[in-house]
Amino acid sequence: MDNINFKVITYSPENWGALERFEHFYSSTYSFDQFTQFAIKGASNHFYKALRLHKVARDISPTLAEDNSELEKKGYTDAVRGSELSALIETIILELYSSIDCTRHIVATIYRKYEGVSTKSMKSTRKFFQAAFDDKIAETIPLDIREAFKASQWYPEFRRIRDALTHSDIGSCHLDKTTQIVSYSHPGLGNDKKAFIIKDIFDYVDTIENQINLFTGKVFHCLNKTLQDKEVWQMCGIFNGFIYSRFVKPSEAIDFFNGGRCNPWFDNSSIVRCPFADKCAAYKIKKDRIPGSIGVLRKRS
Repeated sequence: MDNINFKVITYSPENWGALERFEHFYSSTYSFDQFTQFAIKGASNHFYKALRLHKVARDISPTLAEDNSELEKKGYTDAVRGSELSALIETIILELYSSIDCTRHIVATIYRKYEGVSTKSMKSTRKFFQAAFDDKIAETIPLDIREAFKASQWYPEFRRIRDALTHSDIGSCHLDKTTQIVSYSHPGLGNDKKAFIIKDIFDYVDTIENQINLFTGKVFHCLNKTLQDKEVWQMCGIFNGFIYSRFVKPSEAIDFFNGGRCNPWFDNSSIVRCPFADKCAAYKIKKDRIPGSIGVLRKRS
């Protein structure tokens, strides 16, 4: 551990989406309570968790063939693999809904005190979407945000599925031997005349993930326009055991090597000097060193 030699870049605006940009710069404008700060992280973290689980679900989906084989050999199957995959699929859906819920909470927190905004609809994701569908959201909320909610016509059916998963039994997945397509069914979503079946569950998940991603992007693209163009401290990364940072305005956040002013706590010795200093435009626009700012994450002698 004497010679720590690794580089982890955390400042990467060229790779941020609208939500991540808002997460990095909202403090220039808003002072949120802890619950709302958690919601900002939750909007992205729940979505990314769903994407990771989606990959795992695809990876294990071929094991459904074992359920089919068991059925052919024994005349019955416990459908263990189908139940396991269903549990993953349903968790993905719940995580995606949580991401939407966090996004609604952030919008509600910012605009709930505006004139004409209904406090009642702001407290419920379902009611907020319905108010958008009915054109009952106050015009004091930006048009782009109202339209993002109103255009989400996929939401009612998605909410219905989410509600059934939350309050009912687990569904089941089945692999079609001929097409190799995985279907999904759930007893709590059908009726006396027709069972509820999604013929291609992975296609459905792909579609809903894309729709939620576009919805979230539109909302936070609008919220980013409300941010004041003031400098915000950003951690550039962890290089050789030390934390390095800069101060950046939202308008200046271009990429790792461009934008902002370096916070050069370090001296120019080879041990602690930022390894990217010679390439970074922010280093050329240095900010005065902050007294007592050592910036050390971990360094052992």
